[in-house]
Amino acid sequence: MKIDRDKKGLSNYTSLKKAEVPEVRRGTSSSFGQELNQKQGINRQYKMQEILAEIDKVNERLGRSLNINDLMTYKMLVKNFLKEASLEAFELDKQRGRSRRGRSMLLTIKTIDKEIEEVINDFIKNKTAPTEVLEQLDKIKGMLLDLMA
Repeated sequence: MKIDRDKKGLSNYTSLKKAEVPEVRRGTSSSFGQELNQKQGINRQYKMQEILAEIDKVNERLGRSLNINDLMTYKMLVKNFLKEASLEAFELDKQRGRSRRGRSMLLTIKTIDKEIEEVINDFIKNKTAPTEVLEQLDKIKGMLLDLMA
């Protein structure tokens, strides 16, 4: 096979001018990060809903018979919920700078934490009636639902 090395045949091919070449555009570097944050947020919301369902179950048990073991389980679940909510607040704060939502969420978390400690301490010292404990637990659950919104 003979290879023709002269350049006479090259004139038949058109050269690509710079204007004809399509330019490859890069997507924004944050589009992946935004999608990842969105998926993590959805996952975090799902976890928070699962924890809230567990809190409902424990709350029903507490309604039937109020005992310290279920109260401690309730406290642990609330702590887990607050941990997830604080991660979301941190992400909101990181994404939007000093957002009001992030700070208010952290203040709500501190309030809920203080409330749950008061409920358990009052129950241990027998200062409150069982109905008052259940009312306080409903109040705490309302605050947890506010965090979800």
